[in-house]
Amino acid sequence: MSDAADRSVSSSPRAQGRVLQAVNKTWPGFISGAVEGRARELIDEGRYDDAADVLEEGIERYGAASVSQLMLAWCLHMTERQEAALEWVVRAVEEEPEDPDAHWIRANILFELGQVGEASASLRQAVELAPDNGRYYMQLACYHYRDQRFVKTRELMERALELAPDDAWVQLTAGRIYNHHLRYRLAHAHFVRALELEPGDDEARGDLAENLQARGRLSSGVRIAWETVEAAGEDSSAAGLYDVTLRRWSWRWYEWALRAALVLNVIDWIFPTPMPVGAALAGALVVVFAAGWVRSLLVLPPQCRRDLMGKGRRGHFAGASARTLLVLAGIALMLLGELSALQHLGILALVVGGYVEWGWRAMRIPGKWKPSDPVR
Repeated sequence: MSDAADRSVSSSPRAQGRVLQAVNKTWPGFISGAVEGRARELIDEGRYDDAADVLEEGIERYGAASVSQLMLAWCLHMTERQEAALEWVVRAVEEEPEDPDAHWIRANILFELGQVGEASASLRQAVELAPDNGRYYMQLACYHYRDQRFVKTRELMERALELAPDDAWVQLTAGRIYNHHLRYRLAHAHFVRALELEPGDDEARGDLAENLQARGRLSSGVRIAWETVEAAGEDSSAAGLYDVTLRRWSWRWYEWALRAALVLNVIDWIFPTPMPVGAALAGALVVVFAAGWVRSLLVLPPQCRRDLMGKGRRGHFAGASARTLLVLAGIALMLLGELSALQHLGILALVVGGYVEWGWRAMRIPGKWKPSDPVR
């Protein structure tokens, strides 16, 4: 009796499969909902590999019609299995040609496979089917951005912002595109808006910190990066951003000193300054630099000031500060002396050499953190 009870409770996997197939024929939504429900849970956890396995197992047991082929294509796309993803998304498009999401996912997959022309065409179909979707317009703008067609990019970007002003991704992407084209003020406004919509977005905070430093607000950039680390923790990618902004803080002062040397050298070359005027200019330059440097240092949070000259960054800080002082001293000597045209030309060559070194070292700073590309 007990053996019969055990057999009734625990049937063989093959028998279970036959029962579920029969259930699926009678109530197809039951099986589909169970499989897709589990897959969605895994997707919400970011486990796209596991979600793809669940969907593929569902198809193997109950047939391709039992689960969303589009969902499977998306999971495969997110796990970098683009060829397999393309096969499933093509089937999804053939079955539901009026579904804009199917064309959108197909565009993403084609773009990753390097078929940019076909990706753009597929995305345009999505835009035609869903003309009110701001995200589609923004992604199409990203494709034109990659092709360096800024006029078309801006048209599509403005349309996306008009349709989806409260979409954080749309605002963030607009900021990145403007930032790439050195439209820093416009980029700043979009980064701020993206953070208003999603305050916890570390990528938006990183882009804002970069933007602030590019605009000369060095300490504000460091503060944003430090606040991000405080919120996300030392083990997050924000720690790399914080390290980069700290190193750039001192390195930017050196660049500004080089910029001042370039401008004043040209002015003194064209309009030679008398000794009193040169002394006044040299004194004013040193005072302005010293006041700006001290003020920028004081507005940093105390922890940032300690980290600026902490272990691993002390040498970088000292080197940048020494270079800045050396350039300022050179400017003072230039303004106080009576230099010939050949000497001015020599100073110009030294400034250009300094800029080359500055650029080379600046490119090496972002080794631990890199801003994201507009297309993500």
